[in-house]
Amino acid sequence: MNNLQSLLLTSTIFIGGFVGYIYKTAYDNYKEYKEKQDNENLFKDNTRPQNEYFGLSYGFRADKIVLEKLDSGDLIFMKFNCMNCITFTDIIKCNYQWTQKPYPHYDSLGVIYRDAMNVKVLYDRFGQIVIEDYAQFLANPFWNELIIRQLESDRKCHKNLRELFNNVQEGSAVQMILENMDILENKDNIDNILIEDLDTEKSQLFKTDVKFGPKIIVRTKTNKDLD
Repeated sequence: MNNLQSLLLTSTIFIGGFVGYIYKTAYDNYKEYKEKQDNENLFKDNTRPQNEYFGLSYGFRADKIVLEKLDSGDLIFMKFNCMNCITFTDIIKCNYQWTQKPYPHYDSLGVIYRDAMNVKVLYDRFGQIVIEDYAQFLANPFWNELIIRQLESDRKCHKNLRELFNNVQEGSAVQMILENMDILENKDNIDNILIEDLDTEKSQLFKTDVKFGPKIIVRTKTNKDLD
């Protein structure tokens, strides 16, 4: 066997092993996630039948308190744990997006929309714009960190966000959110704004009457590991 053949054989074995590892990881993640979804009554707070399942077997009351306070225009800052995704494709997409992202800390930005019936979240999940109910959003298994900042100024964005959630288009979630919330003093440099620039109570980027509240830590890697 010559050097080229040895290299090809080694590369094939390595690639096959890597693909097998990703498939096995995704399968195990899906199996655990499906078990929790199918048996949510074993994991959620059952003191009331109408209680929702937020993805953890503890901390229901804290999640419920946050849910009740959320309103249109609140921002969610996200970090993914790619190896906790439940499909092979999502693990690959998540890791690829992580290598390409322009943001130094966060992986994605989301925004809350609340109507009379539901609280929903719009965010970029591995390159695709997704809208989910808040409880379903929290129950996703791939969170490494979730931070919420509540909009404390006048929520003039409610109507715009309703239209965004009803007619979502493909594109940059960050740009969509900022354009529809209308919180920036100057939109000329919207392409250069990082998610981290928005993780503050007041900013020179914001209009003078725009203010966000302090950080609400909803998920961390630590509390996911405790579940």
